[in-house]
Parts: sequence; C-alpha cells; structure tokens
Amino acid sequence: MEKRQDVVDMKDMVVPNNITPSSESSRSKSKLMSRFCVSTDDDPLILLNIGGTHMTTRRSTLMRIPNTVLALAFVSPWSENITCDNDGRLFFDYDPILFQYLLNQLRDWSSSRKVFDLPKDKFERERFRSLCIQLNFDLHLIDGIYRHEKFNKICGHIALDEKGFVARHIGSYRFAECRGTNVYSSGINRIALKLKHQAAEKYNTFIGIIWSGTPMQERSFESSTAYGWAGHKQVYLKGVQAPIQGYGGYDSDMCVHDTVDITLNCQLGLISLFNYRTRRIYEIEVDLKEGCPLPWQLHINLYGPGDRMKIINLS
Repeated sequence: MEKRQDVVDMKDMVVPNNITPSSESSRSKSKLMSRFCVSTDDDPLILLNIGGTHMTTRRSTLMRIPNTVLALAFVSPWSENITCDNDGRLFFDYDPILFQYLLNQLRDWSSSRKVFDLPKDKFERERFRSLCIQLNFDLHLIDGIYRHEKFNKICGHIALDEKGFVARHIGSYRFAECRGTNVYSSGINRIALKLKHQAAEKYNTFIGIIWSGTPMQERSFESSTAYGWAGHKQVYLKGVQAPIQGYGGYDSDMCVHDTVDITLNCQLGLISLFNYRTRRIYEIEVDLKEGCPLPWQLHINLYGPGDRMKIINLS
C-alpha cells in the first residue's frame, strides 16, 4: 500500500543545522496526542442509539462514574442483556439533546469535579435531574454537596453556642446578624439548618446570602448585597423587599423546629430554600454583577429575643 502523500514521516523532515530537536518538546507533543492514540482494543468505541439519534463514544466515558446504568451496561450479567437496536447499537429511549448534554460532561469528567453543570432553564434543569436519577447518578452530582459550616461572625446581640453551630439572639432589641465561616464561589453547595424558637408559631428570621465583603450590620437584610427569605412572605433582593409579596411563590411556611436546606448554586447564580416538612422549594435568581457578586457567605439575621438557628452538618 502506498504511503499517503499528505502524511509527513518525521524521519524525512529536514531540520536546519542550528536547530536541535527538543526532547521536552517531544514529550509535550506525546502528552498532547496520547488521548487521541488510545487503541480501540483497550478502550472500545461504543455505538449508541439515543431515542433514534446515533452517537458514538468511548466505553471509558460511559463508565466514568461507577454504579450508574451507563457503567453497569458493560458489567455482567447486564452487558449480555442490555437492549440494542437492529444494528447492534446500545439503545436508550431518552431525549437525545438532554443525553448529549450529559455525555459531554462525562467526556470531560475528572476526579476534581464534584457536581454536574446544570441547564440554566428551570424546566430543563428538572428534566436533566430526572434523567440523571433514572440513570442512577448520585443525587449530590445534581443537587449539590452538603458543606461543613458553622457561624463565626456576629453583629448585634447574638451568642454562639455548641462550638459555633448554634446562633442565639440574647438581647432585647430586634435584628442581629451572623454569618457562616465559608465563602462560596463555585459549585453547588448545600447547608442544612434547624429553626429553633419556643414561643412563636411562625418564624421571622432572615435566611439567605450576602457578599463576603459587605460590612456587618444589625439590619443586614437591608444591605445592598443581601438576598433571601424572611417572615410575612418577604423576599429580599439586593437588600430590598421584592415588589410582589410572596415572590417566587414563597408563603413563609417556615415554623418552629422546621429543618430547611439552603442551596447556593454559584454556577448559575441561584439560591434555593427547601422545607423538609412542607416539601416546598423556593428559588431566587441572584444578580452577580449589580447585586451580590461572588464569593457568597451564609447570611442569617435573627429577628428577636429567643430566636435560634442551628447548622446541621450532614457532610
């Protein structure tokens, strides 16, 4: 077979006398090309049929995250029984656009990544979440990772108990600020909180975020970088109550002893609040340019005497 004329054999290249081939350059090129020279015997190409759309990828890509449907498809006994189309392609009856979005992330997946990049559209995020659940991906890859957090900065009449996990209002005046230790600038981060109060049926404490560089103040929910939820259906955006009461469907359903999750999605500039008792979730889109830039901090403002907030570390 004749050698293709457009392929240059390195040994036939003429190197000027004043230039010595660099071994470091060769190593660099070898590293560059290594991912493109993997034998199909070592890492076979897998032909896919996703809802009628044909795709091709490496087996290692589908097995990137263990114990998922995609990984188990190559493990006995499922590998012998997995559904294939008439051409022998693995068949998965899913939206091909949504599956491609997942596949692209698996191609670039590394041990340093902790969560998926989620679609910006809320409806598409829910569809992507449903796809990942059906394929048995761990929920923390979609919903975020619980962070180890505690309170360490206060302004006003607050005492910190239980090594900083509990913030307690101890004065006779209303409003006092406390913040978490961590700063958040990437990923999807979850914090579980326990609301504690012995007297009121409804809870008026503010729960949200604030830019880490914002000065502390007792009425911190009025700071220009504050976003979050309070009592009486109040939602704060840039430190100002939203013009519509019950913004985003929020109905102040937090009561004494409720446990809630606050999720800080730095990827999309979103924060959400989930109430375990009512199973309701609320979401606020954060203006990262003119509102609350990254990095964020957990931001609590205790309303009055006896109010308490406890961080529950689930990580």
